[in-house]
Amino acid sequence: MADELEQYGRKINSQISIDDTANTYNELSGKKVKQSFIGLTPYYPAPSDYDYSIGFIYRQFVMRYDGSITEVSREEGSRKKGLLPIGLYYYVVIKWRIVDSIAPPVGYTTQQVTTSRVNAFYIREGVKNLPLPLQRTFIDYFYNLEAFKLVD
Repeated sequence: MADELEQYGRKINSQISIDDTANTYNELSGKKVKQSFIGLTPYYPAPSDYDYSIGFIYRQFVMRYDGSITEVSREEGSRKKGLLPIGLYYYVVIKWRIVDSIAPPVGYTTQQVTTSRVNAFYIREGVKNLPLPLQRTFIDYFYNLEAFKLVD
């Protein structure tokens, strides 16, 4: 049975190009697999005055099995996280500090409490539910650990 599925998958994949749509997939597969998940809309956070007053935001990401990462809005993440095909996509939420503060987060053990170090801590906490091979990719995704930080 597994060999038949693998052979069938190879046949379908050989006929699908990167530009093909869900309709093409449905035609080729004979609608054997229901397409319940429809793409993601990338999102770039815009912290509000309220966010700056509390000092942090939550950021939502969808990571594909191949390592591609899309940041999504809270609304889209909430709507689609239950539709993500298990094992193909992973939903990750991390807290993100946007103001300087001397208060360390719970579980933070490093002496220096800086915005970038705290955000690195939050990222490490967020990847714990990802498969090991994807964890480094997610961590490396963040090049500016002080993004959205309020500047005095």
